[in-house]
Amino acid sequence: MSEIVFLGTAGGRMVVANQIRKSGGMWLDLDGNAILLDPGPGCLVRCVELGLKPSRLDCIVLSHRHIDHSNDVNIMTEAMSGGGFKPKGMLIAPWDCLEGNDPVVLKYVRKYIRNNVFALKEGAKYRLNGVSIEGALRLKHSDVESYAIKFRFENKTLGYIADTKYFDGIGEAMKDCDYLIINMVRITYDDRFQHLIPGDVEKVLKVAKPGMAILNHFGMQVVKAHPRDIAFRIEKTTGVKTIAAEDGMRLKLDRARAEEDSTLERFIK
Repeated sequence: MSEIVFLGTAGGRMVVANQIRKSGGMWLDLDGNAILLDPGPGCLVRCVELGLKPSRLDCIVLSHRHIDHSNDVNIMTEAMSGGGFKPKGMLIAPWDCLEGNDPVVLKYVRKYIRNNVFALKEGAKYRLNGVSIEGALRLKHSDVESYAIKFRFENKTLGYIADTKYFDGIGEAMKDCDYLIINMVRITYDDRFQHLIPGDVEKVLKVAKPGMAILNHFGMQVVKAHPRDIAFRIEKTTGVKTIAAEDGMRLKLDRARAEEDSTLERFIK
């Protein structure tokens, strides 16, 4: 059965640095394929704490290079390949994570996955057995490459909107998702940081209309305002089933459309 494990839900510098919520990204188990998405600080530790074996991983995906999304990419690449003694797996990441003046993926660990390293681009598709990984849209987030991503598997689609400011086109690009994870770091917009706020999420959902929306990656403003309360208000405004992720939460992806289930408990272990 496919599922998402939220290793941590921290977003923003203060929540991550003080571990007010755990960080570490998401573990996706899709059609028997183990994919690590945005392995931020503490990813390896969180995997061990939650009983997830890094050696099971088949693929690591980075949405962008910021430290709260990429900090553990090198140790997780090494762990995926059994310390480099059992080379396997693949890595998908934006170009500026891999090349340029300050790449975050160390070159020496790339040989542990036989240099199966691919640059994430808008419109590009990558195949992992029965899973299609797609660069859905280039986002707008400070001076880095950041991407929304779609994972297609078992006749279902899981979407992920990584860090970005709002702009027209996000909702349209993320249509046809059964499940849509949205990073929502702040309550009020600040152009210095360029993150989605609740009003932006509502605009996206009214267009994208996923089966279920999952809010994630919470900064201090959101933590203080209580993510569950925000999710409730967004659901009431948009009509889209909306939940807030919790540290360690497991979300079962066992329906073609999330709204077919009548209770949230059927999705969460």
